[in-house]
Amino acid sequence: MPASRRSAAFDPISPDLDLDALVQQTPNFEYVTRISCDMIETQGLEVFEKLVLIHVILGGKPLVIEGFHKRLDEWTFTSGWLHDNLGKKFEQVRNLSKQSNMTLSIGHYLNNMSKLTNQWNPHNYRDRDRQRLYLKDIDCPDVWYEKLRAVIPPSVFYLNDSTGEIGGPGSVDEPNPHATGLRKGRGVARAGDLMSCLPPAMRADNLMCYIGHEGTYTPAHREMCASLGQNLMVETSGTVDLDGKPTKPGSSIWFMTESKDRHLVSEYWLSTLGHDIEIEAHFAQINAWKCAPFTTYIVEQKLGDFILIPPLAPHQVWNRGTRTMKVAWNRTTVETLELALDEALPRARMVGRDEQYKNKAMIYFTLDRYSDLLKRVEYQKRTATQAPDHHQALKYSSKIRQLQKDFRRLYSLYTRLLLAEVLPQNPREKMKIQYLPFDSNITCSFCRCNIFNRFLTCPTCVVPLENGEEDTYDVCLECYAMGRSCKCISGYKWVEQFKWQELTDKHERWRKQIIAFEGGLTDKSPQPLHMERQYSKKHPLAQVCQEQLRLRPWNDPKKPPPVPKLSKDADESRINDSGEVITAKKKKPSAMEKGHMKNHVTYYREPIWKLGVCKCGRAYSYGSLWRAFDTAPLTVMEDPDWQCPHCQRICSCAKCRKIAGMQPYEPTGTVLGYDTRRVADPRSTESLVDFRQSNFEWVKKAGDDSPAGEETRRLSRRVDEAVAAKSQEAALDDAHYVDEGNNTVMPNGHAESSTSTAEKSSDDIPIDPLLGSLPPTAKTNQAVPDEYTRSDENGVQDGDDNQPPYRFVAPSALMLDQRQDPHQDQRPLGGGFTTDANGIVFQYPDPEDPDPTVPQYAPPQVEHRPQPPDTTDNGKKRKRSDVLQTDMLDPNEANELYHKAQVKRTLHEARRNNRYTIAEAAMSGRSLSVKLKLNSDKVTGIISQPPSQTLQPPVRSKPSLAIVQSDYPSPTAKKVVPNPLKRARIEQDDNFSTRKGSAKKTKKPVQPKEPQQKSASKYMEISSESEMEDGMDLDVSHASKEEPKPRPLPAYLARKNDVGDNEIPKELSSELKYRPSRRKSTLVEPAVNNDPNSSTGQPSAKGPLDEATNIAEANRKAKLRAMQWDQDDDSEGEPQSMVSPMKQPNGADRQTPALEPANVTLVPNGSSSVPSKAKAAATPSGMPQSIFSKGKKVRVTAGSRIDKRHSLGV
Repeated sequence: MPASRRSAAFDPISPDLDLDALVQQTPNFEYVTRISCDMIETQGLEVFEKLVLIHVILGGKPLVIEGFHKRLDEWTFTSGWLHDNLGKKFEQVRNLSKQSNMTLSIGHYLNNMSKLTNQWNPHNYRDRDRQRLYLKDIDCPDVWYEKLRAVIPPSVFYLNDSTGEIGGPGSVDEPNPHATGLRKGRGVARAGDLMSCLPPAMRADNLMCYIGHEGTYTPAHREMCASLGQNLMVETSGTVDLDGKPTKPGSSIWFMTESKDRHLVSEYWLSTLGHDIEIEAHFAQINAWKCAPFTTYIVEQKLGDFILIPPLAPHQVWNRGTRTMKVAWNRTTVETLELALDEALPRARMVGRDEQYKNKAMIYFTLDRYSDLLKRVEYQKRTATQAPDHHQALKYSSKIRQLQKDFRRLYSLYTRLLLAEVLPQNPREKMKIQYLPFDSNITCSFCRCNIFNRFLTCPTCVVPLENGEEDTYDVCLECYAMGRSCKCISGYKWVEQFKWQELTDKHERWRKQIIAFEGGLTDKSPQPLHMERQYSKKHPLAQVCQEQLRLRPWNDPKKPPPVPKLSKDADESRINDSGEVITAKKKKPSAMEKGHMKNHVTYYREPIWKLGVCKCGRAYSYGSLWRAFDTAPLTVMEDPDWQCPHCQRICSCAKCRKIAGMQPYEPTGTVLGYDTRRVADPRSTESLVDFRQSNFEWVKKAGDDSPAGEETRRLSRRVDEAVAAKSQEAALDDAHYVDEGNNTVMPNGHAESSTSTAEKSSDDIPIDPLLGSLPPTAKTNQAVPDEYTRSDENGVQDGDDNQPPYRFVAPSALMLDQRQDPHQDQRPLGGGFTTDANGIVFQYPDPEDPDPTVPQYAPPQVEHRPQPPDTTDNGKKRKRSDVLQTDMLDPNEANELYHKAQVKRTLHEARRNNRYTIAEAAMSGRSLSVKLKLNSDKVTGIISQPPSQTLQPPVRSKPSLAIVQSDYPSPTAKKVVPNPLKRARIEQDDNFSTRKGSAKKTKKPVQPKEPQQKSASKYMEISSESEMEDGMDLDVSHASKEEPKPRPLPAYLARKNDVGDNEIPKELSSELKYRPSRRKSTLVEPAVNNDPNSSTGQPSAKGPLDEATNIAEANRKAKLRAMQWDQDDDSEGEPQSMVSPMKQPNGADRQTPALEPANVTLVPNGSSSVPSKAKAAATPSGMPQSIFSKGKKVRVTAGSRIDKRHSLGV
C-alpha cells in the first residue's frame, strides 16, 4: 500500500457509552431480531430449523435467542468452577495493545480481571499503553460440552450428525451407550454440521471459549470458510463477585451486518477506511459505522443470549464490564460449502489465511456418508412391502427428500473438483504421478490452504528437519497458476492423494444413484465426467499448470538470476570522420530476445511466460491485467479464445485512450495489496504478479479517487448490487429445498400439496409474535408489545403517527458528532492524525514507525463549540457580507473547508514537533530526494576518524502500565526448593527447665556407676535453617555431609567491625557491668588475690586494675565455682572422672574443678568462653557444650561454698 494512503485509526469505546441512545439517534442502526428459547419448544424443532434456514442462511440476517441462562447449570458455568478445575492450566492470552501473546494460567488471569477492568475510566480509555488482555480461542471444557449438548437445539449444535427424529423414517436399532441392549436411532436426515461427516482425526476443533474484560475486542471479520457462527454468553459479572468484591456488570456489544451487504461492506472497508476486512486487523470506530452506506445491526449480548451469525457477514465485538465468558462454535452446511468454493476460499488464498475446515475433503466424505444413508432407505423400501405405512413414510418423508436434494448439490460441487484436476491424455507423454495416501495434512506452502487431491512439489527445495523428516515445498494448483511458487519457478513433480480411478468410479456410481431416486434419466440428470469435460469450453486447472510448467524456466535457487542484456530496436547510427551518417546493419535478434515481447502498457520487453498474449499479437503483463482490468492470470490462461482489452475496446493505456470508440475500463473495486511474505514459506516468490501493489494509480486515472471521504463510483456500484440482492425475498427454492409443510402424508398414501414455497416468506413462521417487522421509529432491544406490531388490512402499522418515517442519511451529510462525550479529552489532533467530514479519525502511515502491525490509537477528537451567527471563531463580530457568504455555502463546500482546516491544523502541529516535511509529504503523496555534494577528501577523513567516545544522554523510559505479568515458570530460572524437614531425637535434660520457680535440687552422694536403661527419646522436625547447638545428640535422617556454614554477621555488626581490631573495647563499661539482675539477690565483691603464684586473679599486663576490673575478676571466679558445683549436684550417673579427685603427674591428690582457670578467658560482654576441647571434656552427654551459648538463657545456682544469696542469674 502506498505510504501516502491514509487508513482509519483505532478509536476505543468509552466505558459509559449509552447504547440505547446511540441506536435511537442513528438512522442506520437497528437492533437484531430476538426470540425466546421457550418458543422453540412451543413451536417445535422443525419450525425452528425452517426459521434458521430462511432468516439466517438464505436471508443473511443475524438472530438472537435469549433465555438460555435459565437452563444452564448455575454452578458449572461460573468463573469459580473454571478457577477450581482449570486454574493451573496455561494458555496463550492475546495482548491487544501490543498485538502479541503472553502465557498466563487461567486462574491468574481470572484473579486479575478486576484490576484490568478498573484501570479504564471515561478519561483514559484511549490510552494505548494500558493492557488489554483477551483470553480467546481456548478449548471448551468437556463438562461444558456435555451440558450444552443437553440444552442447545441439536440442529444448531456442534458436530451434529443428524437432524432426524428418534425413531423416524429410516431409523435402525443401535447400541445403547448408557445401558445394555439396543435403542431406536435417529431417522435418515441431513447433518446439522457437515464437519461431523469427516473422520474424527480430520475434524477441526472449533468449540472455543472466550473470556474478556472491559476494553477487549474482536476486530471486524467474517467467519472462516463462510461457515455459520454460533455464540452463547454463559457467564457475566454482576455488581458483586462471589468473594464479595464489587464488580462491573458484563456484556458484549456486537456490530453486525447481513450477508447481502458483504460486497458493499468489503468495498467500504477498502476504499473509505483503508483496511482489508479479510486480514481481520481493524476494529472500526462508531463514527465509521454511523457513516456506512448499509444497515448495521446492534446486539448487546447479555447472560443467556445465543447469537446466530449468517455466513460471510462481517461483524465485530466489544466487551464491557469486569468479565464476559462466551462459548462459540461454527457449523458447515451445503449452502456454506457453495459460498466457500465461490468466494471464501479465493479471498483467503489472496491474503494467506489458513484453511482449517478442509472444505473439499468435506464434500467427498459427506457424499460417501449420504450415499450409505440413501442405500439404507432403498433397502428398507424393498423390505417394507408387508408394511405399507412404513413404505409410504419412507417415500414421502420430507427429511429424506431434503437429503436427496443436498446429495445432488454436493455432487455438483464434487464434479467441479474433478474437472479442475483433469489432466490432458497425451499418448506421446506419459506423466509420472506420485501417489501419497490422503491424511488431510497436506497444505499449500504459500497460501496454507488444505489440498484435497493433486498438487505440485519441488524436488529441489527439500529441507531436512532435526527429527529426520523432510520439509518439502508443496504448492496447490491455484497458487501455481497465479505465479506463486518457490524460487525454482518450474521443474515440479505431480503428486496425488487418491487414485484417479477410484474418484471417477465413485463419481459414476453416485450419478447412477441420483438418477435412480429422481425417477429416471432426464434432461436435468447429471452427465458422465468425460461428457462434462467436453461441454466445458475452458481448460482445466491441472492442464493450465501443466502448460505453465513447460513455459516457465527453471532457476537454480543457489545461483543469482542472470541479468538480461537486450539491444535497442532502433538501428544504431554513427558518424564517420568526414561527418557522414553511417547506418549500421540491423542485427539479428539474439536468443535472449526471442523469448521476449513488448508489454502493450509499459512498452518494455518482458519474457513471454510473464505475458498474456492475444491472437492479435498484443501482449499484456499479468500485473496490468490484474490491477487495471480486474482480470486474474487464471482467467487468461484457461480461456483459449481470450481477447485482450484492446480487442474488447476497453484498453485504458495512454495510447489507446486517444483512439476513437475506445471506452477505457474503470476498476470495479479497490485493491490494497497484501504482503504475503509474513505468512508464506520463506522459499516462496511471486513471479507473475506482485500482489503487494495496489490499483490506486489506475483508479486515479479513471477519476474515481476521492481522498476526502466522499462516495466513489465503486462504492455506489456496490450499493446498487446490495439493493438488487435485497429486493429478492428469501424463499425456499423447489429445486433445492423441501418445505415440510407443503406435502403431508394422507391416510390413503397420497401427498396433499399446499401453497408454493415461493409465495411464502420468512414472516409467516409462527415462532414468536415479536418476529414481525418493528415500527421504523420504535428501536428497542426489549420485548415489544403486540399493539406495536399489529397492522391493518392495508399493511399500515398502528402506533404513533407523529413519528418521522425511516430515512437513510448519506455519509456526506453527516458532519461531526454533535453529541460529544462530556468526559472526552479536548487536546488537538497531532502525530499524523486527521479527521474527515464524517468524524472518522484517520492516520497517515508514519515512515518512522518500526512496527506497522501494532494498531494505532486515535487521539481524542476536537470539540467545536457552536458560535453565534454574527461572531467568528475568535469571538469577534463578523461583517454582514461574511455572514451571508458563509450561510450560502452548500454541504460539499462546507465539507471541503472543514477538511482544509483539519489539514492546516495537523500541519501546524507537525511544525511544532519538527515533523512538518514528513507530514506534508505523507498527506500530499509526494516524496523528496535530496542529494548533498561533499568533498571526497573530507568524507574519507571523516570515515577514517575513530568513533567519538561521547556519552549519550540517558533515555527516559515511560513507566510501565502493565498490571498482569506472566506466571509461567521460566526454563532458565532456578527452582526454589523448600528446605526439607529433618527428624531429630532429643533427650530429656533435667538440668534445664523453662518453668519459673522450679524446685531446688539437693546434692546426692556419689554412687558407683550402674548400667541404666536407654531413656525414651522424643522426636521433633527441624529445618536446615534452625539454630542448632554444637554437639547436640541428634538422630537426623538424610543429614548433609557438609559442615554447616557460619551465619553472616548482621549489618550493624559488620559495619562496626570494619574500623579494625584496635577499636574493639577491652572491657565493658561501668553501666553494663552494674546492670541489675532480674533476681533480687546481689553479688558480693570478693577481695582480689594479688598473690603472683595464684592461678586466678592475675592482673592485666597492660596496666593496673581499677575497681571495676577487680569486680569483674570476682564475678568470673564465682561463675567458675558455680559451674563446678552445679556439676557436682548432677554427678549421679555421670563419668567418675568428672567428680573424683584427679591424679596429678606429681602423684598428689587434689580436689580441683574439672576446668582449669587458666583455660577461661574474658570476652567483652562479660561472659566466659571455654575452648572446644575443654567443653568436650567437661560437658556431660545430653547437655550443650557451653552453657553460655549465644541466644540461650541458662540459670546457674551456686553451691554451698558461696552464700546462697549470691546466686547468679545469667
